[in-house]
Amino acid sequence: MGRHKGYNREEVLDRAMKLFWRKGYEGAHLQELVEITGLNRFSLYKEFGGKEGLFLEALDRYLAQVMTVMGLLAREPQGLSNISDYFKGVLDYPFFHGCFAVNTLVQHPVVPEEARRKVFDFINSGEKVFLSNLKAAKKKGELRGDVDPQSLARLLITFDIGLVVSLQLDVDKRGLKQALKPLGSLLGMPL
Repeated sequence: MGRHKGYNREEVLDRAMKLFWRKGYEGAHLQELVEITGLNRFSLYKEFGGKEGLFLEALDRYLAQVMTVMGLLAREPQGLSNISDYFKGVLDYPFFHGCFAVNTLVQHPVVPEEARRKVFDFINSGEKVFLSNLKAAKKKGELRGDVDPQSLARLLITFDIGLVVSLQLDVDKRGLKQALKPLGSLLGMPL
């Protein structure tokens, strides 16, 4: 019979996620991970396969948590109200150190390839759900006829990435709320 684990896996992942989020993959040293998770090196390697495995699982945990906000774009009926609710949700989400996913992309030379792929897939899924909402909005007459939903979806995902990076700079979010107003004007609705 195997030994009982003396730790809670989810708590370990949460602690590691916060450290990676704050310091990045390269900045989070193995000894810090050992200290913050409470695991010894042997347990860390046995459970997660080392720093890279722990990082990938922490990133997965983060992406699953952020899906609560992304889920606002998947609601039916689709349209501009979902996009409005999504951006309001982004401002309400606790992005303590920006967005862990975007931070991972910025560190692309040092993060594992699998991490970059996961983040690219996540961003691409975000663009697709923006596009789906924009197509529905166009079909309902919420967008002008000359608006290209594909180009606008790309603009929205680009804006979204910039917004979560800016959350590191504008802690009280007043300036970011102001930045949403011109986006709302472009979409023809208040944000």
